Formats: sequence, C-alpha cells, structure tokens
Amino acid sequence: MVQLKKKDRLYYARIIPETRIYEVCEVIVRTIRDTWFVTVDKRDKRTYLFNNSDFDVIVFRDREIALSKVLNAEKSAPKEKYEIDYEEY
Repeated sequence: MVQLKKKDRLYYARIIPETRIYEVCEVIVRTIRDTWFVTVDKRDKRTYLFNNSDFDVIVFRDREIALSKVLNAEKSAPKEKYEIDYEEY
C-alpha cells in the first residue's frame, strides 16, 4: 500500500508519445482515498488523478527516477511525424 500524506511532493513522468509530450511534472498530493489519489501541478495548477498502482510506475518520490523514465521514453520514441501534410490544389 502506498503511504502518502497530503502535501507530499511527487514527480509525475508525463509521457504522451502521440503528441510528443515528454516532461517531469512536480505535483503535490491533494486528496487521498483507498485506491486513488489526486495531485496538483505546482506550476500550472492542473490536477491529475492516479490509481495507487501508478505509484513507482509513472509517479515517483525521486525526481531523478522520473527524469530517467522520461529520457528513456523520449530516446526510444518513433522518429516519424504524426502530422499529415496536405497539398492544396
């Protein structure tokens, strides 16, 4: 079981390859329940809902671990473009 308290500082490895988002968000725990918890991004005040199973998978106590996850995902990301170019006639 995850031992979290309100106002704990965590790091979310936000990896969305389809939109090429690879970042580490510093989040603060806002709400804790039996199977989930809610965090608030420190900078833009965006909220994120996580399952307890996400802890140590995409949410970490250590920033270095989250950063290494993001860098590994970015390194192994496909190099192709997701945008489609259209020609005008």
